[in-house]
Amino acid sequence: MTRTYEQLIPRAEREKLELALEMGQGYVLDLSDRTFNDFFYERLGIDPETEGRLFNGRGTSKAKRLRSFIERAPASLIAKLLRELWNYRGSIATRATTPADQVLEASYFITVGRFEGVSQDIDSSVIESFEPSETLDELVASFRRDLDAKKPHAALDRLHTY
Repeated sequence: MTRTYEQLIPRAEREKLELALEMGQGYVLDLSDRTFNDFFYERLGIDPETEGRLFNGRGTSKAKRLRSFIERAPASLIAKLLRELWNYRGSIATRATTPADQVLEASYFITVGRFEGVSQDIDSSVIESFEPSETLDELVASFRRDLDAKKPHAALDRLHTY
């Protein structure tokens, strides 16, 4: 079963991805139909005209074709494409980077990481005390709290202090 674009990327990430790639109104950045096809061919070695199965199914706008590609292509290829699109976006930018752009970039690369198999979740259940010790048990519990709260740096700092 193929997962849909909406299932592959959580809504908040999807909104930021589409904002970063300027996908409103059916576009993708400043790419025309011809340069969209050229971009895929030059950066990924894929010709959208001959590989229609990856691009068809949602409609003919560049944004819809990109969404179809994300649904149908292998995850590693999607990650490569998203990195290439980000680099291209940077090459056409004409304004200074703002804090909002930095938030957008962070969210964008969380999405890229999703396709690269990088997980933001840390399994804290593997941390165990190797000997009975009240102090060590407290330390392990604090590691788990920090990791479960998505604060791995705090847990690492505590480990270094111990």
